[in-house]
Parts: sequence; structure tokens; C-alpha cells
Amino acid sequence: MRHLACVAGGAAVLLALSSPRAQEPEPAAEEPAAAGARPADPQGEQREGEGGELEGAGAPDAPERPRPPQGKQAPASQPPASQPPGAPAPVAPVAPSAAGREPIEPGFRERMRFSLGPLELRPIALLALQAAPYVGDDALSQAGDSAEQPGFRLRRVRAGLYGDVAGLVRFAISTELAGGDDGTARIHEAWGGVTAARALEVYAGARTVPFSRSAMLGAGEGALTERPLAVRAIAPFTQVGIQAEGHFQDRAFSYHAGVYNAFQRADQFYAGQSESLAPLGNRFEGIAVAGRLATEPLGPLGRTLQDVARSPFRVGAGADGFFSNGGARTLYGASADVLVHASGLHALGEVLWTGASPKSVPTQPIAQVTSVSSLALVFEAGYMIVARKLGVSGRVEWIDPNMDVDDEGDNLVLTGGVSYHAYDDLVKAQLDYTHREELGGLSLANDALILQLQLSL
Repeated sequence: MRHLACVAGGAAVLLALSSPRAQEPEPAAEEPAAAGARPADPQGEQREGEGGELEGAGAPDAPERPRPPQGKQAPASQPPASQPPGAPAPVAPVAPSAAGREPIEPGFRERMRFSLGPLELRPIALLALQAAPYVGDDALSQAGDSAEQPGFRLRRVRAGLYGDVAGLVRFAISTELAGGDDGTARIHEAWGGVTAARALEVYAGARTVPFSRSAMLGAGEGALTERPLAVRAIAPFTQVGIQAEGHFQDRAFSYHAGVYNAFQRADQFYAGQSESLAPLGNRFEGIAVAGRLATEPLGPLGRTLQDVARSPFRVGAGADGFFSNGGARTLYGASADVLVHASGLHALGEVLWTGASPKSVPTQPIAQVTSVSSLALVFEAGYMIVARKLGVSGRVEWIDPNMDVDDEGDNLVLTGGVSYHAYDDLVKAQLDYTHREELGGLSLANDALILQLQLSL
């Protein structure tokens, strides 16, 4: 009964967030950028991910104002016959449509800039509160489950600044204020780069490794509360190093290449890789390299995984890989992805493969004694029922942590959810249910129902 009460409470919260605005018509077509305006910066829009920068990101412009039909001129305003010549014209009444305009229009992030001469600053903020009305008795955080007991969790608390100096230099510094069970803060990202030419941008610092579309997507920009479990287990996310990237023909072709400190991963597959910020330098590890090629031939797909604006048909594809010569393990991985947007529908497919081989004389203690290869397949699809307001999504994952062994680590993960955008992407609520089925060995009771309230700048 306690679980049912909690579920009812979560549903009540979502109903309370609903408003008549969800029935309003879609926004008007996007207004073309003004001549000479600086293009939207993808890095600034993706800063809140565990990595947080995906090619094709960019906030849409403000909706276009209504214009008179072509071939007809708007009639010139004339004073009434009773008005004396030379008297000031009366003030025109406000159009009824203006009264119903959204208080926060699409593209608000691009307008939240503070200029200090050539320097432009923009705040970075991400707050995600999760409530778990129902959690299975066998759920375990080390195994990748979102919760172990019913209750509340501060999933993400991030703050920082993004900066741009005349379009020539860009930087970002942000902290994760809920970085551990003890509540200690840690650096989430800290990088700076020369961005004078779109064909060659060079960045240095703690930044996302270009691996997996879902990993590079901002943490607050997904259709569901969490990234795929397979991605959280395999991707290296934020690491310290130097990275070059380039974008051509409005992202019809993009590349990323980087050199980093070697990656470290846990002995437990689902615990994933460490996001090492190297406070002591490269003390125990070696060097890692990573690269990615991607294309969005019909135009950028935008910042979010969902097709929130019901855009025309667009498709993006990418392939990437990494090699890490670490002190304890040699790690290698590859992934490929395809994402489609079409009139409110989004469909994502990803395949991820990784391998790990222990060193004969490891620099740190590890439990692994033989080489292990892992494989995962991810498919997700969803639809925006009301543009920029209400969407539904579903995802299926097949994960094999060790291709040579059949055990309870082999998982089929099914997740379905609904998302409500109260103010574009500034405030949204998400409700997900995840069923996790062990394909070998003992079947565990580790399903979970998660409600998330999020604020993202």
C-alpha cells in the first residue's frame, strides 16, 4: 500500500504540472538568423552532460512574428475623421495572439548572455531531483540501478559558467555539487579552446571523450531520466586531455580526435569507467586516444534527443572508437549510432563494443585475470504528442558484459516513460518505469519507477 500511495503521489505531481498551454498550437516557424550574427555554439548548449557536447547542437531562434500575406500591403494607419490634423495617432491595441504567447520562448538559452566588451558569459545550471516510489528488493547501485530503496535522490546539481571571447576563444567551468554519497563537490568540466575556424577547433582540459552519441548528449537533454545502462557502463565520459574537432557545411560532416590520460574502469562492469580529472597528474596510468566521424546531411538535429519542435525529416549517423594503454588494463572500444527526427518522432539505434585486457604487472590492484569482450545493442523511439510540451518514449537494451560467459550479468532492459516540458526545456518532469531481466542465472527483482523534476540552463 505504501508503494501504491507513492505512485499516486507521483501521478498527482505530473497532473498538477499540466496546464491549458499544452493544448496551444505549435510555435510559428523559426526566424532566420540576422546577418552577421554569431552562429549558436554547440559546446555551450551541451555543457551539462556527463560529457556534454554533441555535434549538431544549437538552440532554435525565437518564433517568427506574423507577417502580412505576400502581394498585399498592410493598410497605412489613418487618423479617424473626427481627429484634428497633426494630432498624434492613437496607440494601436495589442493583438489578441500576443496575450497567449509563452513567457519563455524557444531559444531562450541563446539570449541568456551577459556581455562585458568582447567577453560573453552564460550561466550553467542543472538541478535534477528524483523520487523512487517503487524499487525492487534486489536493486543495487553498483549494478547500475537508479535506486536501492524507495525515497528521494539529488541526481544532479551542477553550476558554472560558459564563456566566449569574440568567437575566437571559448571556455567552460562547472562543478558537480552532488558528486558522491558524502555530498562533496568535484569538477565536472574545465576546458578552454581556440575556436576561430570551424574546420579546426582545439580544446584542452577536462572534456567529453568523443564516444557514443548518448554519452556525448547532455545529461539533461535525454527523453528518459537516465542514459542507456549500456552507455553508462561502457563510455569513458569526461577525461583530461587535448582534443581537436571540425565541422563542415552546417555539420554535414564532423570529426573529433583527442589524446587523454588513460582510462580506468571498475571490476564490476555496470559500475562503468572512472571520470578521472587527474589532480595528481598522470601518476599511475598511460595514454588514451579516441576519435569520431559523424554526419548530419540534412541539417543539424538540434540539442535534444527528442524532436521537441516536430522538425522536418533529418538523420544523423556517427562511428567512433578509443584505445587506452592504462597501467592496470588495456581498454579498447567502438560504437556506431543512427538518429532520426521526423515530425515529432525520434528513433535512435546504437551498437557498442568494448574489451579489457589486464596487464601482467598492474600499477593498481584489480580482480580481472583474463581478457573480456562486451557487446550491447540499444534502440529507443518516442513521439512528441504536443510540440515542446508532452512526449512519450520507450527503449530496449540487450547487454552482454562477457561474451564468453552466460550468467545473470546478461541483461534485457526495457524502459518506458512520459515527459512534460513546463517551460520549453527550462523545467520538465519525467516519469519512467524500468524492467530489467537477467537472461542467464538468477532472475532479480530490480525494477524501478522513477519520477524526476529537472531545471536546466
